[in-house]
Parts: sequence; C-alpha cells; structure tokens
Amino acid sequence: MKKCLRILIAVFLLLAGMVPGVSAAAGAGDKNQEIIDKVVENMKLLAMVPRPSHHERLISDFLAGWAEKQGFRVQQDKQNNIMFQVPATPGYEALPPVILQGHMDMVCAAAEGVAYDPLKDPIKIIRNDKEGTLTADGTSLGGDDGAGVSIIMLAAKGEMKHGPLRVIITTDEEDGMEGAFGMSPDWLAGVRYFINLDNEDSTQVLVSTAAGDSVKATGTATMQKPTGDTTVRLEIKNLKGGHSGVEINKGRCNGIIAMARLLKALRDRGQDFELASFYGGTAANAIPAKAEAVMVINGKDKEKLKNTVEGIGSELRKKFAGIEEDFQLVLTDVPKAEQVLSKHDRDRAVIFLDKIVNGVNTWSKDMEGLVESSSNLGLLKLDKDGFSARTYIRSSVGELEEQIVNSQLALAKECGYEAECIKMADPWPYNPNSRLLALAKQAYKKLNGEDINVVAVHAGLECGTFAKMNPELDMISIGPDLKDVHSPKETLYLHSIPKTWNLLQELLLQVK
Repeated sequence: MKKCLRILIAVFLLLAGMVPGVSAAAGAGDKNQEIIDKVVENMKLLAMVPRPSHHERLISDFLAGWAEKQGFRVQQDKQNNIMFQVPATPGYEALPPVILQGHMDMVCAAAEGVAYDPLKDPIKIIRNDKEGTLTADGTSLGGDDGAGVSIIMLAAKGEMKHGPLRVIITTDEEDGMEGAFGMSPDWLAGVRYFINLDNEDSTQVLVSTAAGDSVKATGTATMQKPTGDTTVRLEIKNLKGGHSGVEINKGRCNGIIAMARLLKALRDRGQDFELASFYGGTAANAIPAKAEAVMVINGKDKEKLKNTVEGIGSELRKKFAGIEEDFQLVLTDVPKAEQVLSKHDRDRAVIFLDKIVNGVNTWSKDMEGLVESSSNLGLLKLDKDGFSARTYIRSSVGELEEQIVNSQLALAKECGYEAECIKMADPWPYNPNSRLLALAKQAYKKLNGEDINVVAVHAGLECGTFAKMNPELDMISIGPDLKDVHSPKETLYLHSIPKTWNLLQELLLQVK
C-alpha cells in the first residue's frame, strides 16, 4: 500500500513538475533537443542535394517533392522558386495568414586541398554535440539558408501550432537574387505578415538591409611566348574570407586585392616577371580567402623574387596583425607556361585591381558600428580567355551606392574594359510601426528574460525586393546563430535552434 502511495505521489509530483531533476524546465529541454534533432535531420536531407547559386533545379525539385508528400499543393515558377500553402492547425483557423520565407541556394566553398565539385558532391555534415556545433567536412555548411529552410520545413510538417501559412523558398539569393526579382508579386498578395528565416543571430531581429549592386568588368587578352625560363606559382591562402556584407567591417584581407598589390610591388621594385594567369575568389559577395598568380621569370632572379615576396609577406602580417594570423604566401615551381599575357594586359589588370574601391567606404553617422557603404572585389579570372572581375557594392544611401558604381564603371573604361552594373538587392527600409517587431520584442523578453537586439545590417536580403512588390508587408527576419558563412569554417550553433523555433512559435500564435 505504501509502495503504491509513493508511486502515486511521484506521478503527481512529476506531472506538477516538482520532482528534482525532472522539472518543467527539463521537459522543455527534452522538447528543445527534439527540435534540434529534427532540424539537423532536415539539414542532412538538404545536404545530399547540390545547390550552388544558379544551379537550383535539383534542390527545387527535391523541396517541391517533399512538400507534395506532406499533402501540400506546390507552385514552381520558371526561376525554380517554390510556394505552397499550409492549412492552419485545427483550432487556429481564425489567425491571419503569415508568409515564412527562406532561400534554397548556398555559397559553395572548399578548404585548401579538398576535392569538391559543388555541382555533384553532397555536403558532409559533422555534428559535434560536445561543442554544440554543426559544420561540414572541408566545405561550407550551407546553413545560410539551410538552417532557415529546415526550420520552415519542420513548422510546415505540423511540429508547431499556427494559423494559415504560405511558404516561399527562393533561388539565387546568394548571387543576384534573380529568384526574388523574377517571382510573381501574386505570391505576396493578400498577406500582411512576413517572417524571413535568413538571419544569423538568434539574439536579434533584423528590420532593415542595404541595397546592392554588382559591377562586372570584362576584357580580352593578348598572349605571347614568354622570354623567361622559369615558371612559378605565387599563392596567398588561409585568409579568413567571409560574407562581404556582415563581415566587411572586420578589416579582413581580400586575397585578390592583396595579390594584385603584391604584383604591383614586384613591378615597382624592379622585379621582372611575365604573368600567365591570375585567379581568386568564389563569389562576388564573399571576401576572397585566397588567390594565385602564375608567373614566368628568369631563373637567376628567383632568389630575388623569393626575398621580395618574404618582405611583402612581413608587411602584410604587420598590416593585418590581430586579424589575419594564419595566412600564407607560398611560392612553388610549376610546369613551364607556354604563353603569357602581354605587358599591356598585365599592367592594366594590376592598375584596375589596385585602384578599385574595396572594403568599407563610409560608416553610418546614425548607428555606431554600422557600415554605410562598401565594395568587395569577390571574383577574378585573368588568363588566355581574357579578364573578368566582379565586385559587390552595398549601401544604405542611394547616392553613395551610385558614386561607387560610377567610379568603378569609369575605372573599367579607363583601363580599356567593358563593364556593366547588375542590380543585386533592393533596400529594405526600417518600419518603426511594425506590428511584428513589437511582437518579437514582447515574445523574446517573455521567452528569454532579456531584450532582443533590433538591428539593421550592411547586407542585402530579399525582403527589400518583397517590400517593393508589396509595400503593405510587415516584415522581420530571424534565425539561429551562424558564424563564418560562405567559408569552409561555417558553423551552426545547435543551442540557438530552439531559441529561433520558440520565438517563431510565439509570433505565429500572437499575430492577430
């Protein structure tokens, strides 16, 4: 009898959340762990499908098929964007509809020496529960925006309570935003509330982003036989790289710019060399973590070249002390180059790359620490096929954006290159009367006992284009913690997934 009584009391205490070590908080912890596990499983599904920008058909078909298996009717447009409606949880039909949005493409970057074909190879995900992290084996993770899409998938599958949902997953967000630009405004019609899941900090709500443009400069190349007898490859590598909007304020070294200025220094210091090729970067909106140049020299000048490179390397280490601690300058012998660029084509490329606006241009006068305008030289290819360079320009002030674009177009013309400006992102202006922002502040304080950080960032989101399509949209952006996106060091912090999940759940229930 006493044993039965003890069991009954234990059950009562358990239900009341009063048993030591089995509290309501512990129950919440179990639920949070379940959410982490399920989101990670979704990320593993996405990781199996290659999805670099401009090559999203496979992932678009995969996501469309996944949604159809859940019973949703999917629309897939010519840009490979997908949209589907998710019925309200029974009992919540009276809540207003909300759009949940993310993007399916990713920046594909690999570490030095890692064999990786982004068009064919899956991402190999590494989960470290001891460190509480999710990374990839030698490549970028795709947490931007795989984490957001995975959370949306879980919400759509019925793991949280909600009113009517409209899910939109776009393409090409990372390089041109052609998915958003080409999407029908009808997909945004009839809905007021819009939650983007492409933020990278669970302690903040994003409410405004900068406009973006890309300038592409191209030109032909004249090749000739080299006069030197020794071919070498000069590499700068193991730089930190990173996102050209979020991390442009950290003063990181741009591999292409560093190599161009190194070549200019060699020329200015009397080092005779012929240039066979020059490559760098992985995407216009990523700070290049490496670059390489193949040169032909006279063998007798090799020791002089080595000493000059070492001297310039020391200068770079002083300039980037405390920022770039691990970078390397490596000079190696390579098979003889049969052709080199003409001196004219070598010099005009070096002049263009040396003069171009790169890094932070101006800082905001209204918000401390916020970059107002910047430019990033993200891609370079110079060889027998010609010259091609891509920059990504961002600004929250239209006049400054126009100034940088015009200066780069003028510089290209001065150097004899063709150039064009491509619109990459529309500005998303801050809405001080946002109902979603007010709810996010309340919900975050309720869930975490502290205030959420309200931020504007020097980066572009599709929200700017959506705001242009439907000015009535009330939008915010949230998401879990990501670090070093667009690089092989990209990391998703698992503890932040439930924070984002719980905030999203509270928002969906409080929207009225």
